[in-house]
Parts: sequence; C-alpha cells; structure tokens
Amino acid sequence: MTNVSTCITYDASTSLVMMTLRGMASAQDVINFYQIAHQYSLLYGLDKILVDVSELTHNFEPADLFTIMPVVANTLKRAVIAIVVSFDGFMHDLFVQKAKRYNVHAENFECFQTAKNWLIEQ
Repeated sequence: MTNVSTCITYDASTSLVMMTLRGMASAQDVINFYQIAHQYSLLYGLDKILVDVSELTHNFEPADLFTIMPVVANTLKRAVIAIVVSFDGFMHDLFVQKAKRYNVHAENFECFQTAKNWLIEQ
C-alpha cells in the first residue's frame, strides 16, 4: 500500500524545483513523483530538480527498476537531478546507476546543502 507525503516547491532565489518525499513508495509512485517534478519544472522553465528521499522507503523489488527507469529517463531527459538519500540508500544507488545508463544527469548526496550547492553550480 502506498503511503507517501509529498511536498514540492519552487525556490526563486536559486531557481530550483525542490521535492521532499516521506513514507513508503511503490514503483508507480516513483514514476509519478518524477513526472510531477518534471511538470513543475516546466511550469517555471527550469531543468534543475532537487529531490529529498532520505525518509522514503521503497515497496518494490530492485528488479522493478528495469521497468521504472525507461519511463523516468524519458521524462527527465533534459533535467539535472540531485537526490538526497539516507545512509542506507541501496535502492537510490541502483536508481542513479540505471539513470546514468539512460543518460540522465543525476547524482546522490547524503547532505541536503551539498546537493543544493552542486545543483546550483550545474
């Protein structure tokens, strides 16, 4: 069952779209979240998205990334993504590894401020 709290904002001072996700997400939730972030970035004419998933757990198997990633990669083909992950971010590491295979510019960070600074500099 899906149980996720979502907050998405636009930071005019840094020209970033920022999304925070908490709870437990299904594979379809992951696809939906990145599609929403992409739509929000288009609204503001941006290509930089900061996603904080440090308090998000995944309710799907690692193999599901093979079906998730083509959809997410197509959605984010022009975006630059900084992802704030927890210390035990195994699924997030797999996500970024697969994203790079689809030429999505994404990086994981354990610190929000480091992720934000990296994204601003891109």
